[in-house]
Amino acid sequence: GRGRIDGEGGVWAVPDASKAAGDAMAYRLAIPGVEGLIRDRSTGRTFTDGAASRRQKAESKYTPLREVLEGKRVILVEDSIVRSTTMRVLLGRMRSLGRAREIHVRIACPPIVAPCFYGIDMSTIDELFAPRFLLEGCLTDEAQAEMAAVLGADSLRYLPVDSVARSIDMPDTSLCQACITGSYPTPAGERLYQLAASQSQAIGRTYEATSAVPAR
Repeated sequence: GRGRIDGEGGVWAVPDASKAAGDAMAYRLAIPGVEGLIRDRSTGRTFTDGAASRRQKAESKYTPLREVLEGKRVILVEDSIVRSTTMRVLLGRMRSLGRAREIHVRIACPPIVAPCFYGIDMSTIDELFAPRFLLEGCLTDEAQAEMAAVLGADSLRYLPVDSVARSIDMPDTSLCQACITGSYPTPAGERLYQLAASQSQAIGRTYEATSAVPAR
């Protein structure tokens, strides 16, 4: 299908959450699944940390093995992109340390476009990576190409929203998909999202107004 890349260097799953998706893709494409990223398990999760801590952890979290990566074209499978800090750092390290020739990123989740208000301190709207690229919420080839360029990947593809329910054989009405649709299952969630969206727009207007003022 569109966006398919047969990676001569195999499918690289970002450990550990992406292993199931990476193994499934490698099996479907009939190419090797490669364990070429060494994870420092002492770093813990990064997406709920502050910006400085996220960057510092991301720098030490994964080490690519040059012996199996150098000069190769690979498919890198990640479970999701929230703010993009880890992905940017990882791609940079795979190129500078691992000397990869091409890296084609495949995300085993639709774009995260809204915060979670049900227990996961994910992010504010302005900190999320995907929303700024999606015109009226549409995930286009052009948007994904722009995302890839910003991240430093040769290409990028997400799964579509309807793939989530299909993957577990359940109706989408039985699932909370607020973070990938912006539609919340409770009135309180909707109210919090509207408040967050208003704050995001206000921040954007303030930034635009400030940027329009000539420098003294």
